[in-house]
Amino acid sequence: MKILATGLSHATGEPLVEPIDAAVFGEQVRQGLERNADDLRERAKATSQGAAYRREVELQPVIDVRDPRAAGWTFLVNADDPDRDALVDAVRPLAEHRGMPDPSKPLQFRMGDDWFEWLLENYSSLDMSAVPHYVLMLGGPGLVPFQFQALLDAAASVGRVQLAPDELRAYVDKLIRLESAPDPVPEKRAVVFAPDYGMRPDGQFDATYFSREYMAKPLDGHVREKLGFETVAFLGEPAVKSALVEALGGAPAALAYTASHGLGASDQTLEVQQRMNGAICCQRSGADTSTRDWLFSAEDVPDEPFLEGGVLFQFACFGYGTPAESDFMHWLGEPELNGTADFVAALPKRLLAHPRGPVAFIGHVDTAWLHGFDDPDDPHIVEPWNQRMSPFVQAVNSVLRVEPVGRALTDMNTRYSATNAILTGTWDRIRRGKVEETPEFWTRLATTFITRSDAQNYMLFGDPGARIRIGGD
Repeated sequence: MKILATGLSHATGEPLVEPIDAAVFGEQVRQGLERNADDLRERAKATSQGAAYRREVELQPVIDVRDPRAAGWTFLVNADDPDRDALVDAVRPLAEHRGMPDPSKPLQFRMGDDWFEWLLENYSSLDMSAVPHYVLMLGGPGLVPFQFQALLDAAASVGRVQLAPDELRAYVDKLIRLESAPDPVPEKRAVVFAPDYGMRPDGQFDATYFSREYMAKPLDGHVREKLGFETVAFLGEPAVKSALVEALGGAPAALAYTASHGLGASDQTLEVQQRMNGAICCQRSGADTSTRDWLFSAEDVPDEPFLEGGVLFQFACFGYGTPAESDFMHWLGEPELNGTADFVAALPKRLLAHPRGPVAFIGHVDTAWLHGFDDPDDPHIVEPWNQRMSPFVQAVNSVLRVEPVGRALTDMNTRYSATNAILTGTWDRIRRGKVEETPEFWTRLATTFITRSDAQNYMLFGDPGARIRIGGD
């Protein structure tokens, strides 16, 4: 069995990562468990603590967790952020709109904080109503790390916004305007977009064949038949750049779901990476004359209304952002630099800063892997969904049932907590000699590791308390 990634190289247009034998990958993960055991235990402890607290909040009869005012809303800043005061001022109208008691007292974070101790101090309370369930992080990963966002999301409903103060004001104004308008902007419509690069020269299907056939296609049917939405689907050859631009700039949709390769420009300067990483790789044809013909990036978002009031879910490498060091390669004992700094991708920032754009973006940090949702050796869906797809289905259901978008990744966060615990338990059994280390075991270990890391790396960009409002009912 081969492990497939979903990303294309900026330099060559070819896959960023060649297919890896699953057993070989798993054996490297097993060695990584030994090197990273202490870190894994800390993460397992933190996510288990967070997940337990979240469960308690969910079960409280006096707290409506789907209402940010009832469940509590706050924002988080790095206390040492030079733009702290300007950001606090820019977000104040939204904080007041969400019912935050004192917008001058956000949650504080510093880079030297012990993450587990911070979670215990801020998200361990007998009085559930005293701890805000919705947390909007302000600032980039250099001030509030990606992995800290993943840990906090196990306990709360978390989103991030990294925008300049004037852009943040535009985003806040957009949310309040859309939520206060007498009529909703989006119609009861969803766009599903998934190119398919077909067969590779080595005789294997490209990862996009599986994401088109076993993710996007059934999601299109689910949204249409089970949720009662009109869908506009571009699957395979029709999934060209012009179709995506026209669909998102046309009749306003509530959700756009894209499943594709994401661009990776590790061979370029940081400035180029910040502009291009995570851009959507659309269907290619023989008529393309340059990368720009099939690549949709932040630079292609028009000034006109574009997915206004909706949500974009992007399944692709680097769609949300890029860590300087690949978490996957670090675990595999092959440290590999994606760049010189962690950063959020340009596309989600452009979309949220757009005054007539979407209210939220969900995407992936680092390399995304096919095994996060499907097995290329046994891809067929039994019943309507396999277990690996369930967090993606739950995310779509949550968004289109107009829950606060911070709720969309609840199942993904549960998976992150559970697989951290599984990996910790696996390492303990290995150390006690309770595991027969065979290629089959390594293959299972590879699947668990990828499932865990993919779940860690899906994140929300935007206010977790925002929700779509749908017209046409």
